[in-house]
Amino acid sequence: MPPVGPKLKELRLRAQPSLSIRKMAEVLEIPYASYAFYEREHGYKKPFLPMTLARQIAAVLARYGVDPAEVMTLAGLTDAEAEPEARDIEAQRPTLVSINLPVVLPSEAALRDMFRSLLVLVPEGATKDEAAAILARRLPSGLAAIGPLSLDQASVASLVSGEVARSPATDRPASRP
Repeated sequence: MPPVGPKLKELRLRAQPSLSIRKMAEVLEIPYASYAFYEREHGYKKPFLPMTLARQIAAVLARYGVDPAEVMTLAGLTDAEAEPEARDIEAQRPTLVSINLPVVLPSEAALRDMFRSLLVLVPEGATKDEAAAILARRLPSGLAAIGPLSLDQASVASLVSGEVARSPATDRPASRP
């Protein structure tokens, strides 16, 4: 049997987005050289990956759109044996996926005004849970009432440079003495 390295590399590169060897090692929490050894054609010479490592790699690659059953075949499992393993790996995946998005929020002054208007809706004597429920229901309409922050090219450039965004509608320069 041929070594598993080339097939392992192919599966890693099929991930969406594709993963570098360094990123794969980082996610697996193993040294870069250790993971790279398994992928090198003349590195790891055995025909199958250790089962534990195959499960770890399958779990990582499943998050990037690679069928875990394909990875499990690299541990020497037949397709019929790999399927239950793949189902277990898929079942352990979180049901929620988090993503990072850049968000532009209104200024501190605008947020303060919005929260003041929302707090008026909380009846006196409400418990913290009741207040939280009321505020959670009203937050989207409160943000909508502030209105969108229109960005001109100068604003976009300042955001990229790390400066604090300012809203012309609510942020006013400090008055001079």
